[in-house]
Amino acid sequence: MLICSVALLSACKKQWDQRTAIANQQLNVTLIEQIKANPNLSTFAKYLTQTGLDQVLASSKTFTVFAPTNTAMQSLDPAVASDPVQLKLFISNHIANQTYLASGIQGSIRIHTLTGKNVTFTRTTVEDANITTADQYVSNGTLNIIDKTLPVKLNISDFVRSLTTVGALQSAYVKSQDTSYTDTTQATVQSLDPKTGKPILVPGTGVVKYNKYFKKTAALDNEDSTYTYIVLTDAALNTERGKVSKYFTTVTNSVDTTTRLASFNVLKDVAIRGMVKPADLPASLKSVNGVNVPIDQSAIVQTYNASNGIVYVMSAVNFAVSEKITSITIQGEFPSFFTRADRASLAQYRIRPDINGKTYNDMFLQFSSSTTLASFFAAYRVSGLNTCQYRVYLRAVNDTLFNHIAKPGNISQRITFGQVSSIAVTDAATGTLTATTAVNYPYQNSTPYNYVPMEYTGATAGTITANSTINVVGGMLNVTKLSTINMYLQAANSTTVNANNLLIDYIRLDPVIQ
Repeated sequence: MLICSVALLSACKKQWDQRTAIANQQLNVTLIEQIKANPNLSTFAKYLTQTGLDQVLASSKTFTVFAPTNTAMQSLDPAVASDPVQLKLFISNHIANQTYLASGIQGSIRIHTLTGKNVTFTRTTVEDANITTADQYVSNGTLNIIDKTLPVKLNISDFVRSLTTVGALQSAYVKSQDTSYTDTTQATVQSLDPKTGKPILVPGTGVVKYNKYFKKTAALDNEDSTYTYIVLTDAALNTERGKVSKYFTTVTNSVDTTTRLASFNVLKDVAIRGMVKPADLPASLKSVNGVNVPIDQSAIVQTYNASNGIVYVMSAVNFAVSEKITSITIQGEFPSFFTRADRASLAQYRIRPDINGKTYNDMFLQFSSSTTLASFFAAYRVSGLNTCQYRVYLRAVNDTLFNHIAKPGNISQRITFGQVSSIAVTDAATGTLTATTAVNYPYQNSTPYNYVPMEYTGATAGTITANSTINVVGGMLNVTKLSTINMYLQAANSTTVNANNLLIDYIRLDPVIQ
């Protein structure tokens, strides 16, 4: 207890010493009094009084104030000075809640101003302004004198929304993703429905607005996060959309839907976490989704310092199509359904180490003499396939000993793809697949202790209908229209014990980029 008491007293003393070490202390005056006493801050003081913020700085709460000199205030836009709402917002951006000492900052910090925006504060600067006099300590906070004003910046979301010429297509896409829903927990209840007992809400209450694009990529309207964001000129966006549009052919051949999907494919990768300043820009950056973003600095046509990061308007960003149209991996331990629901209990969901000690999960079904079924299958609902050809790979690590034999035997399995409505089980005993539209791969053996994914080749077509979304090209799966399809992993057509086991770690579909 004695040691703890000494440590506590020592810590308190250090804090007091730091406080008393501040040269400019006026503990008998408030912030507003200190500002008004300085003739070089008279313009700022005038606007504090005009906006009523002088009363805030006279209160007992503590603040950090960044006061521009009279010379710095000459840059204030007359339109802002004559608009009471804009003026108060502008002045509020120079005031932060709590006391921050420039002398105590290591590197930089971001602090909230009364506008809800953040400013970057270092020992010698705040945003782009130099601190000419720092840490004037008074009874309710600290005053820093600066050589530039701190205009209220737009955040990245607001900046993109404001674009009407350069970047207009990207701006229109972002705004098209605005939507809303009703949160009943935030709504006002008007009455209860006498028949159902459910609440009847006051119209317009509980409405929550959000942007689908931000939700899927990055919170570009969040003042507490920082991003580097790229806006493409209309020509650049059209170029990048043109490179990927053919991979988004829809069932209805809707040009609008294809354009929307291609737009998202391009724009999901123009947000980068953190703020990268022009002087620090590398040849490429990583998007929030891990995609390489090529940066040609000669293509930057405009730069905007936002309140939550930085925006580069660029006339070209040459994305690699192979990074935009990517593989799809279907994990075997998450089937949608089986041939027969009463055999689902046979599935073993395993956690296994591979030869390098890396853990993976798989699914194994082993049939005993009493449960043996021929052609048993596990089905998976697959969506997100692009309109292109796919190479198909199965990883099934065959490492289980059957009946205490010396080593595992081969496991024979095949993969079939079919439209959701076109494949049905017609024989519950054998699990026969009847397809009106299908792509069938021949049976292949998963050999013992093979940790390398095995490619399935030589696909053949079932009965292909005119409106089919899949077919066969060069022995590969060919997706002709965006849709959800079923994928089946089917065991051998045998009732011999251990001859028709089912094993899967994952199936991977690799697009053929042309």
